[in-house]
Amino acid sequence: MTNTALDRALARIASPDFGKTPIVREQSSGPWSKELIRAIAMDIGKAVVHHIETMYPAAIKACPSTFKLSVRNSVHNEIMAAIEITDEGQIIARLKERKQHRRKIKSFYTKIRKSDRT
Repeated sequence: MTNTALDRALARIASPDFGKTPIVREQSSGPWSKELIRAIAMDIGKAVVHHIETMYPAAIKACPSTFKLSVRNSVHNEIMAAIEITDEGQIIARLKERKQHRRKIKSFYTKIRKSDRT
């Protein structure tokens, strides 16, 4: 059995010394350890892949073998990046920037695919 981040976090919580010593946290991880947040982000990424596999099996078959790994890691990375910001103004700015970025990239790829067809 592998020792995953979730296993390590659960073992630390179950320890009789839990809460007796201060926990050193990385940057703005809030009330949870960075390790536990990573495990949660990875689980959400896997859940998204599972949903795609279940609801859109033809899409999975049509995609390269790296598709599921790419989706899982993309979701994980977005969550990890989002939790680094704690200021409300910065969060709003990040959401706005991410929306603009998605639109720009979608437009860019739409143009490329149109030109490939002609």
